[in-house]
Amino acid sequence: MFDIQVVFSFLKKTFSRKDVRLILLLISLYFFTRVYHLLELPIFNDEGIYIHWAKVAWHDAAWRFVSLTDGKQPLQTWGTIPFLKLFPNDALFAGRMFSVATGFFGLTGLFTLLFYLFNKRAAYIGSLLFIALPYFLFYDRMAMVDSGVNAFFIWILFFSILLVNTMRLDVAIIFGLVAGMGLLAKSSVRLFVGLSLLAPILMKEAYFKIKKTKLLSFFILFAITGVLAFAIYNIQRLSPFLHFVEEKNKTFIMTFTELRANPFAVLWSNMQTIPYYVFSELGWVVVPFALMGMYKLWKNNAQLALYLLSWLVISYFGIALMTKVLFPRYIMFFGTLLLIFATYFISELKDRRIRFASAAIIVFAALFFDYFMWFDYKGIIFPPTDRGQYVEGITVGYGAKEIIGYAREISKEKEVVLLAEGDFGMAGDVLDTFIQPGDRIFIKGYWPLTTERVLFHQKDLLENKQVLIVTSHMKDYPADWPVKLIKSYYKPNKESSLHLLELTQ
Repeated sequence: MFDIQVVFSFLKKTFSRKDVRLILLLISLYFFTRVYHLLELPIFNDEGIYIHWAKVAWHDAAWRFVSLTDGKQPLQTWGTIPFLKLFPNDALFAGRMFSVATGFFGLTGLFTLLFYLFNKRAAYIGSLLFIALPYFLFYDRMAMVDSGVNAFFIWILFFSILLVNTMRLDVAIIFGLVAGMGLLAKSSVRLFVGLSLLAPILMKEAYFKIKKTKLLSFFILFAITGVLAFAIYNIQRLSPFLHFVEEKNKTFIMTFTELRANPFAVLWSNMQTIPYYVFSELGWVVVPFALMGMYKLWKNNAQLALYLLSWLVISYFGIALMTKVLFPRYIMFFGTLLLIFATYFISELKDRRIRFASAAIIVFAALFFDYFMWFDYKGIIFPPTDRGQYVEGITVGYGAKEIIGYAREISKEKEVVLLAEGDFGMAGDVLDTFIQPGDRIFIKGYWPLTTERVLFHQKDLLENKQVLIVTSHMKDYPADWPVKLIKSYYKPNKESSLHLLELTQ
């Protein structure tokens, strides 16, 4: 039976006024670090795609599952719509606020997990580190689902531990609801649900040996969790495009046929790449604290250490063995696991000054990385693969906002037709992100953007329309195009750019 008075009594007994002030301070720090200069980083290719989907789903209920056409689950699309309603004139801000919200969901989960496993001190320390570490800061500020996937990882880990400790039906039901929502975020959440089957590791050994029925009870409860999660996942069957999810997964994960043919094709490369990505994006300093935390937790609570290490090791080798396409954002949960170990080590230090100094070292080292995310995105200290995606490469929409601003001024006098090189992501969807309600700007994305298509739109000039062209993939535009260069927006490394051109007769 649910009794709200019991909840209030627990909170009053557990958290003092000082605790409330600390929690409010952490919440304030979180939102300040996430929202401050939120638009400093130029729009990324995938952000344009996801925000475009959210716009389509918002205005046309028949396309609420539009993301499935590209094999992507719809949770981000749905979750972005409320923010688009709140910020209709700034879709990029709205899209990134979705990740700010999912990051906060992850922060509350981490606080809950650390408080449940260890104590209040660990919850405060871990939350502070989560707020500061660049891995989480960066993806909590990008209009992508990966922050949400990390949040679901935290909550699934928590509920797996809570379920095996309590063996309660209501916990299994809530666990199923959370897992089901996670499955609507990304396919990788299946890994976390599957790893939860290892939770019996946490059963007390003596009791486990005597009462085999406890193990059976856990698997029955977990089956209820699985059925609920699967039922929620199958909401997607309302769309005829669900099968594209599995097709898309084949782009990133080796099929069993590929695995049989060459089982070690990517293993060695990924085994090196995974720690490099995770350590680099965490800022390196937290890693030795995490290793010491593993050792200390193993000494003090071997079962919990084994359970957490099982998640770490099985995921590591599984991903290394089967992943064909690997980016740091796909493996954020490794960073969270290392954060849990580091938090445990620091929270268990007896000397308060050493404890404070250890946390301060990690935070100040993290702030060195964070500075560039707030003030100078061109200097972001990330692996080349992420700098290529978010700072220097073709996928960076540097200048897109300014281009739409220029077109908006012209559209006050006459309609603007904007020809974009690329109809998926860069540059069509990226430019569409900055379109505001009422703009007389019509984007037409073409891939490839050929001379014939450019010449075809000369007829629009006869209808008193302004025709602008944006190239994004070609280093230079063809010399035979009847165009006038307005401006070139070069990326920091000068190797790619957006060219804004005006079509002439």
